[in-house]
Amino acid sequence: DGETLHYQSVVPDAGADGDAAAEGFFDLANARCVRYTVAVGEREAREGRGGGEQGDGETNEASGSSRADEVELVVEQDQSLHDSCGGIVWESAYALEQYMRLNIGRICASPPVKRKRGLSRCKVLELGAGAGLLGLAVAARGAKATVLTDHPNAMPLLERNVRRNSALFEPRAEPVGKKRKKRGDADADTETTTTTATSKSKSKPKCMPLDWTNDAHVDAVAREGPFEIILATDVVFNETLVTPLLAAIRACGGPRTVAYVCVQERCAAAFDAFRRSASSALGTAREVPREELGFVDEECVLFELKATRDVFADARRELSVE
Repeated sequence: DGETLHYQSVVPDAGADGDAAAEGFFDLANARCVRYTVAVGEREAREGRGGGEQGDGETNEASGSSRADEVELVVEQDQSLHDSCGGIVWESAYALEQYMRLNIGRICASPPVKRKRGLSRCKVLELGAGAGLLGLAVAARGAKATVLTDHPNAMPLLERNVRRNSALFEPRAEPVGKKRKKRGDADADTETTTTTATSKSKSKPKCMPLDWTNDAHVDAVAREGPFEIILATDVVFNETLVTPLLAAIRACGGPRTVAYVCVQERCAAAFDAFRRSASSALGTAREVPREELGFVDEECVLFELKATRDVFADARRELSVE
């Protein structure tokens, strides 16, 4: 029907009525476009908290997310992509975006990433990016570089959404203060002018086709890395693709890599195979507790995969101190 819906206005916060959330997700999945507000405050990016709550009654200003620090993404959806689930922003993408918003500072500062300057020093890769909302949100927060990938059949939609939001990555004038300026002689009244500065442009996301079973695709994306952060949502739906998926994560990773894979159990055999084998990609894997994920849809399951010394031993010896 051509409707555009705003995620934060449609889906209740964590702890709200699950039926209301389910209805909101249904409406979002059937909308032509989804609007999504991204908080990009510097303090929030550095000091993200887990669990889905700000806690201690903090205001937006205290948490570093004021109106001035918000941007809005608009992503088109295409429900006609029957051979790929990449046409719709699924619940798992919203869940992982929320987790990144609240935890990105901790993730960047902790092993194995350990980037002192946070996200601005991290390359981010999204596998199965679909409509691109998750990767665009991370890029808007200032990632050093962001590569969005999906099956070739899903690329036209992904590329359109990156173009649609390209203005978010351009330099823009921002007010930085006020200066008093005299008119005429020393006894004349003063007038106030607002001074501005031009913000630095952010790295625009790059789109690349990636069929996990295509060695040429995997090699091309891997050459853009290694990536400190790898993200993927709703990518576990076929048991035969679990091994190629994990191999792609390993090929694109390095000694500083952490990967987050958020899924719903769409195929029991594939889900079980991924759960058993997830640690083979980077060295370790854990299922993030539901209370830590803190998302309103409890069917979303988040896995955290981290690089270990033995998997990337040679590369670790070559690391320089940042």
